[in-house]
Amino acid sequence: MSLIYKHRKELDVILGDLGILIITYIVFNYLENSKLILFIGPFLILINTLRIWFEKEIKTVLDFIIKYRYVIALLVFIICVSVKLNGSSIGVYDTIFGKEDPNVMTEIFGKGRPIRGDEFNVQVPYFFSQTYNDFKLNSNYMSLSGQNMIIGYNSPVIGLTLLGKPDIWGYILFGNEIGLSWYWCSRIILFLLVGYELFHILTRNKYLSCFASICLVFSPALQWWFAPHMYQVFFWASTLFVVGYYFFMGQKRWQKILFTILSICSLIGFVISIFPSLQVPTGLIMLSLLICCLIQNKESFVWKKSDFIRVGVVILGAGIVLGQFLIQAKDAIGLLNNTVYPGKRISVGGDYFLANLFTDPTMILNPFVAPSRLNQCEISCFNHFGILFMIYYPYLWYINKKTENSRRMIIGNCLFVILVIEILFMLIGFPEWLAKITLFSYMNRMTLVYGFTALLFSFWSMEAIWESRKKVRWQFGLLAALIYTLLYLKGYLNYLDASFLEKTGMWFYYFVPLVLGGSAFLVFTKFRRLFFPIFGSWIILSGMFVNPIVIGAQSISNHTLITKAIEIREEDPEAYWLTTNSLHTQELLLANGVKVLNAVNFYPDMEKWELIDPSQENEDFYNRYLHMLIVLTGDPTSYVQSTPDSIVLNLNVEDLKKWNVKYLVSNPQASVEELLNTNGISTRKLYTDDASNEEIIELIY
Repeated sequence: MSLIYKHRKELDVILGDLGILIITYIVFNYLENSKLILFIGPFLILINTLRIWFEKEIKTVLDFIIKYRYVIALLVFIICVSVKLNGSSIGVYDTIFGKEDPNVMTEIFGKGRPIRGDEFNVQVPYFFSQTYNDFKLNSNYMSLSGQNMIIGYNSPVIGLTLLGKPDIWGYILFGNEIGLSWYWCSRIILFLLVGYELFHILTRNKYLSCFASICLVFSPALQWWFAPHMYQVFFWASTLFVVGYYFFMGQKRWQKILFTILSICSLIGFVISIFPSLQVPTGLIMLSLLICCLIQNKESFVWKKSDFIRVGVVILGAGIVLGQFLIQAKDAIGLLNNTVYPGKRISVGGDYFLANLFTDPTMILNPFVAPSRLNQCEISCFNHFGILFMIYYPYLWYINKKTENSRRMIIGNCLFVILVIEILFMLIGFPEWLAKITLFSYMNRMTLVYGFTALLFSFWSMEAIWESRKKVRWQFGLLAALIYTLLYLKGYLNYLDASFLEKTGMWFYYFVPLVLGGSAFLVFTKFRRLFFPIFGSWIILSGMFVNPIVIGAQSISNHTLITKAIEIREEDPEAYWLTTNSLHTQELLLANGVKVLNAVNFYPDMEKWELIDPSQENEDFYNRYLHMLIVLTGDPTSYVQSTPDSIVLNLNVEDLKKWNVKYLVSNPQASVEELLNTNGISTRKLYTDDASNEEIIELIY
């Protein structure tokens, strides 16, 4: 054992090289468009191996990066945006519609994810359409009565709310292509910076904070849900905690001014994220943590009368912006809250499984193989060891309760209690009255909230254990790791995914808990540095290959169908379009400034629906966040619910007149022209697109 300890640095490097080698092999063989990994992998192995001889120098470089992280982050941001780097799945449009110029390459690594329709097929079209709408608050590009574009995934809108939306400034300043890059790069870089500050406040360990920040930002949960809402809720909740902490702890004049301004921006950003099922729990968690951190560091906390003025400025500043937003969006919010879906959902818990308390073993398969249970986004989670450190925590608390570290345990106590409450809600559930009183009725995404809390607790516990290393006994760590591994196995042996099981076999569901449990045990020993190459490899495989690396946004416009549509739009910009038998064409048209009536609506376009359903007999079908697939028919208009957020609208051709549709995009095989002519509507075929097998038809009433 002493020999192993003596050569732990070399073993650390060997494990790191092995991890990089495994990652390179898996990515190259199972991720489409991944040849670049054959250059990246060997380069990383070289850098990692040099640690054997140059560890001190590499550590010096890391210290330099940490010290000047904000300057370096700004330089990296400028470089990335200048080359128009982003991670959008807009490349899916190239697959569907073909390329007008086949030499244009946008995806340089990885491929767009069709499952990320909320991003490339809703958010990007909404954002891009705002250029043609002059960034106004309300848009009629997808609606007769107009959609509030802040409700619409926080689209770029010129107004005071921009104070809380730095990720969209690029759209307004530099246009869509750079705006898309600005959005992706700013989100990742800012969260890495905020994550570092968050964990540094909790642990006071700068190296662990770097690692933890990467683990947080590149967690499967945040990468699969990078856009639109979920990522930004966790970002703004974390930012509120960091800014709130320095708002109270900062003593220098420039700190007081800076964090007063940032507090206003953070509050605005958090509130207008508009995702209550995550905002409520993350807000409560971060408020609890903030109070605990202030108590822990109360000796450094100095409150002056002038600080009351700062609090007033924050309340007034944020209140003005949010008050204006709420007044302007009052009707839209009312319609949104009264939708059938998502509407007002009440969660009482009790519908989760033991497996949900652990990191899903299939997270390292998820970027490469689609599951059969739910989808890749829905099963995504945070990487953590929450249950392991909960098992160990009573012992850790006991050995620290009467020491100088006892006050530090207030943070651990807070996170431990929060986790216990979350687990009770998940596995047992609350009565409805209790769920409403505690606000848990909003929390229908508790697996994500729990995973986030468990991740915070995991890294706080690691640092607490290392600080107490002279008092802790590794035997208790071994016992905790064994219990953790057994519970992990029990949870997932009853929660298997058929698709993954077919690819790997049962051994995989034994292997992952044993590896993660075994590596976590190292945290309790003097070999703790060996934990990082193992868990680091897991983080890279599970989260860093979710989204593609893309240059530019030509996948939005590099299509023959779109070239013709833009030509027509420029001649007739106010005309309304409709697409049939598609859920993608209408969104791509919208992204290119075409007014299309069956693009996604976040709440019902009542002016449109009242024209064809004046008695509102079918309101339950369209009173929702809605994707709409149109099928033209000579029969009376009818509705078919296909999913909670989509319908098939069998639209009588006479209703086209009521909606004043001038241009139709349809499949030639659908015999639409014959149907229209039979019902007295004259047509003129303007264009037939071979790549997408669609045609543009002008309607003449």
